[in-house]
Amino acid sequence: MKNIDDLIELIMGDPKLRESKTLGEKVYRDEPILKRASQLVRDIVPPKDDTPAQLMEMRRMVYSPEAQWRSREWLFGKQGSFMADFEDDFEKEVPFEHYFPTYNDMTLEQQRTYFTWRTCIRRGEYRDISLSYIFVYIYELINLIGVKNPREGYDRLKTLLEHYGEIQPKLKRFASAWLDDMVIYYGLDIVLLKNSGIFEFDDALCVLLDTDSHTDDEVFSALCVMSSYNAEKSAFYKAYPEDFRAVAVRSYKVFSDYYGAHRKKTLFEKFFGKSTISVHQMFNSAVFCYYRSSPQNSVVIDDVRRCFCRGGEWFTEGYAGKPYGNKEVGQFLRAVDSLMRRKYDFKKQLQTTDITKQLSKIITEQTDILLEEKKRAEAMRVDIDLSKLGSIRRAADITREKLIVDEEDFEEEILSQSDVQEESPDESVQENTTPLDNGEYAFMQALLYGGDYQSAAKNVGSMPSVMADSINEKLYDIFADTVIEFDGDTPAVIEDYEEELKGMILP
Repeated sequence: MKNIDDLIELIMGDPKLRESKTLGEKVYRDEPILKRASQLVRDIVPPKDDTPAQLMEMRRMVYSPEAQWRSREWLFGKQGSFMADFEDDFEKEVPFEHYFPTYNDMTLEQQRTYFTWRTCIRRGEYRDISLSYIFVYIYELINLIGVKNPREGYDRLKTLLEHYGEIQPKLKRFASAWLDDMVIYYGLDIVLLKNSGIFEFDDALCVLLDTDSHTDDEVFSALCVMSSYNAEKSAFYKAYPEDFRAVAVRSYKVFSDYYGAHRKKTLFEKFFGKSTISVHQMFNSAVFCYYRSSPQNSVVIDDVRRCFCRGGEWFTEGYAGKPYGNKEVGQFLRAVDSLMRRKYDFKKQLQTTDITKQLSKIITEQTDILLEEKKRAEAMRVDIDLSKLGSIRRAADITREKLIVDEEDFEEEILSQSDVQEESPDESVQENTTPLDNGEYAFMQALLYGGDYQSAAKNVGSMPSVMADSINEKLYDIFADTVIEFDGDTPAVIEDYEEELKGMILP
């Protein structure tokens, strides 16, 4: 037989078949080619008298001619729109478990259970229910069934997630992604994505793309956002947070410069790759009616990411990855932690990850530089005891009062001193107005003017070290610092205070 027409002609030419009552009286109508067992049961078992008429009409939509060749997503949207405002008060609660559930997967009692629960949800009553029912309601929201606009759908889904997300981890994982898709697909305010991990990830990328334009704290925070290794929970970091941050940021910058000079790709590209274009499946794994076209064609999310639609298909242009998941950055921060522990002789060591000799060298060098800076800063550090500022001020007031005298009294004092010098030039004595006793005063004279400080100490039955400690203590209220230091066993006046001391202690 050449074709179907020949077969039909052969059959119709047979007189037995042509005269058959079965062939002549049979009336054929549109029916589904295949039916589920649950549908066969529904056709056989008639509904109860109290079944809402609108629900029965929804159930009949399954058998419409159009539904036979349309997708299940189309049927869900059609039924959902029809039942958007429907409310029920079914007394029973029948469990329901089904993957990618729709109304058509439910029995009559399960449908009544769902619409009764949905009625309660819309009144703000979030009671426990089978997870599959919750997914059906989420599918309604992302398809804008029962809401006035996309923002209302977004807000309702966010509220639903707040009530059920913590007790249903699977729900939280899917619904969080669908919330982001609603922002992009329906053109909502891009600021709503701040609640997701997209901005956190991309903000960190922007910082690491241009470290010179950001502070060290911003760079370190960006590394932590990217890293699979949680450096901030490290015992060493908790003991030396500032040191760790400094070495990590400096090492990253030096390592980045090294890569730029000696490698074909930058360190940023090694850690994060390049910006690429990939297919973005909107509302992935959800029952979503794609016949509803998106009002958006292109959405700029931030400086390093955008989504766009071409030929009905969505794409994302940006960097792959997620916060706190980059192993390259994790290995880098772990290496900083491990090598710094060795340099600091930390009580608990950390095994070094597989890193290059060049990176190990850079981290070690930056640690040595930091330790040397801290050493120099410690040597130059001046501690000021604020509790002694009062006594310093009082001593300054006394000195000022002694220096400020009446001009006439000053002239008389000069004349008086002149008379004394004329009468007995060899008997003049310098008055000691310092907190020092006569022995300490003589010891300071020897230090300041090249005298025999050892004899000065011996004359009062003391030693140079003891004399120096006593003098430092007595003059601390004036200088807020020690004035004598030792170079080995030799005492010497600190150069910064020499001139001021000579003004107090004359030869």
